Amino acid sequence: MMDCLDAMAPNDEELLGFALDEQPLSTTTSEHLEQCEICQQRLAEYKLVNSSIVSQLYRRLCPSGTQLSLYCADLLPDEERTRIASHILDCPLCTSEVAVTRRFMAQPLLEPSREAAPLAAVRRIYATLFRQQAQLVLRNGHTVSEKAWPRQYRAEATDISLHLSRASNGDYMLLGILTSANSNESVDAFEGAQAELYRAQQDSNTEERKLENSICCAMVDDLGNIVFSRVPLGEYIMVVHLPGQEVIIEGIGIERG
Repeated sequence: MMDCLDAMAPNDEELLGFALDEQPLSTTTSEHLEQCEICQQRLAEYKLVNSSIVSQLYRRLCPSGTQLSLYCADLLPDEERTRIASHILDCPLCTSEVAVTRRFMAQPLLEPSREAAPLAAVRRIYATLFRQQAQLVLRNGHTVSEKAWPRQYRAEATDISLHLSRASNGDYMLLGILTSANSNESVDAFEGAQAELYRAQQDSNTEERKLENSICCAMVDDLGNIVFSRVPLGEYIMVVHLPGQEVIIEGIGIERG
């Protein structure tokens, strides 16, 4: 960065204050800035550096996508809900995400249709529950149950994270987050995919599972979220219909906490 030797040129502190906080310059300095290409270049570089820093660090203070989804579903403790509500007032990015999530959650659940056309043959992939490499060991030597929440699953190149929350009225909400193990695939790659929740029965047959027998249905939004609201206690199987394949997650037990 070149320095301007003119006596009327703003110093670094003045130029930074003007670039970042819009602190006014003196009349003579402002007139100089309008005429001096070197000072204009200095100002442009300060603004560029500031924009770069803001774009990289700004969202570190933002709630996660999961927290925003739980906030929209009114499933957060009062203190955390108040904190996020205060943040949203000052954050246009989170305000936009909350608006999208609320529009998605306001859509009615899919009604099972007995006249639906039969699905074409697809591959069925059973998701595998990740066993944490570093498991918590209790004093008695036992490890924490794999039924703990949240749970992480993988089905080939698809990662699924399941979170269970309970509202103040006692209702349970099951939130699924789909991501691709392929870093080149966009976060909205799963948007519009249909997901269903079925009661698990020992004599159930995946081949005979029908949409009309599902407990509830949902669609994946543009952030990869699936939201099942007011899920009763019990053991379930989740089926997610992706292009050319069905991802099946078994053993989803929702027990009274």
